[in-house]
Amino acid sequence: MHDDGTFDSFQRAPVGSALDAAVLERLYWDEIRRVTLGAARFSRGALRVAGIWPALLRFGPVVGGRRAIAGGVFARRAGGTIGWSANHEQTSVAVEGFVPLLRGPLWRFEAWLHDVIGRRFLERVIRETR
Repeated sequence: MHDDGTFDSFQRAPVGSALDAAVLERLYWDEIRRVTLGAARFSRGALRVAGIWPALLRFGPVVGGRRAIAGGVFARRAGGTIGWSANHEQTSVAVEGFVPLLRGPLWRFEAWLHDVIGRRFLERVIRETR
């Protein structure tokens, strides 16, 4: 967490992949659904409870393999991006400039959950590319 309240996370795996950003994004949202046992799902440009309501995090359209974070229940304000990329050497998911609403122990839980989802996403990419 930075002094200005923003959060960055960069997770990568040393596995080359021919998967494009759209496929990587789909795998990432699917891992969120799997980790949360369906409680959180990506639907209509947002991460939503059961894919319906409310918007936990809202996102802009995909531009260059990234989505702007447009707000939502878990965001203090709009800002930051999430993106997925792969090349012949590595695959990554990056969150940059996110402004989380939660603080203290609740933020630590959210950050831990993001880490778990990112690791599972990268493990899945490894499985998908074999």
